[in-house]
Amino acid sequence: MVAIFLISLITSFIFLPYFIKLMTIINVDGQPIRSFCLQDHFITKKGTPTMGGIIILASVLCSILFYVALNIKVLLLLFIITSFAVIGFLDDYYKLTVKSYHGLSGKVKILIQFFVAAVSVLILKSYSESNFTHVYLLNGFTIDLSYLYIPFAAFIIVGAANAVNLTDGLDSLAATQSITSFASLGLSAYLVQADVNIILSCIAFIGAILSFLWFNAHPAKIFMGDVGSLSIGAALGFISILIKREILLAMIGGIFVMETLSVIIQFIYFRYTKGKRIFLMSPIHHHFEKKGWSETTIVIRFWVIAVVLSVLAIAFFL
Repeated sequence: MVAIFLISLITSFIFLPYFIKLMTIINVDGQPIRSFCLQDHFITKKGTPTMGGIIILASVLCSILFYVALNIKVLLLLFIITSFAVIGFLDDYYKLTVKSYHGLSGKVKILIQFFVAAVSVLILKSYSESNFTHVYLLNGFTIDLSYLYIPFAAFIIVGAANAVNLTDGLDSLAATQSITSFASLGLSAYLVQADVNIILSCIAFIGAILSFLWFNAHPAKIFMGDVGSLSIGAALGFISILIKREILLAMIGGIFVMETLSVIIQFIYFRYTKGKRIFLMSPIHHHFEKKGWSETTIVIRFWVIAVVLSVLAIAFFL
C-alpha cells in the first residue's frame, strides 16, 4: 500500500512543475474566469494554468496499471475515470480555445455522462452477485431497488462527478475534499472487507491529489480543471458502488452535496421569484467569500466539516 502511494505521489510531484510551465506557454491567459465572479478572483487567479487533472489522472492510472490486479472492477473504474476525463478535457479545451468560462453544452455532457455510467453499472451487474441491486442503509438494513438500481447508480456517479466540479472554485477546496473522501472510502472498503484493489485505487488517488495540492495551495499555481474534477468525482461515485455503500458517500462528501444543493436552490429560487436570491452567490463557497471569509478560511473550515462528517458516516453507516 505504501508503494502505490509513493509511486502516485512522486510521479505527480515530478511532472506537475513541467506541466505548469507547458500550460503557461500554451495558454498565457490561463483558465477563463466568470465575468460575474468576485473581483478579487480576476486579480489573483487570472492567468493561472488549468487542466492539472491530467497529471493527477496520469499518475493514478500508472500506479494502478503497475501495482493493482486488473479485475473487472478495476477495469471498469479505469473506464469510468478515463471517460469522464475525456469529457472534462474536451470541456476545458473548448473553454481555453474560445477563451470563455462557458464550455460544452451542459445537456450534452450530462447525457454522455449518464450513458457511460449506466453502461459501466450494467457491465458490473453482469459480473456481480444477485444482491447487487440492494442498497445498504443503516444497521444492516437494505432495500432492493431491482431495475431502478441502474439509474440510481448512474445518478450517484454523475452526481458525484458534477458535485466535485462545482466545488472546484477555490484554491485547494476540491483537492482537500477529495483527499478526505478517498481516505474515508478507502477505510470503509477495508472495514467491509471489500476488494483490496479498490483500497489500493483510493490510495493512488490520495497520493496524486496530495502532490497536486502542493501546487494548488493558495495562491494556486495550477487548477485541476474539469478533466480532473469530473473524473475524480466519478471515481468517488463508482467506488461507493463497488463497496456497496452508495448512501455513505452522500455523508462523506457532505460538502460536495452542500455545494450542489446551493446551486440548485439558488437557481430554482431565482427563477420563481424573478431575480431574488437566497445566497449572495452560489456555489455556497462564494457566498461565504461575499460574507467576508478569506479563501483559506473557507477551505480549512469546509475541510474540518468534511472530516467530522466522514467520522460520523463511518461510525453510523458501517
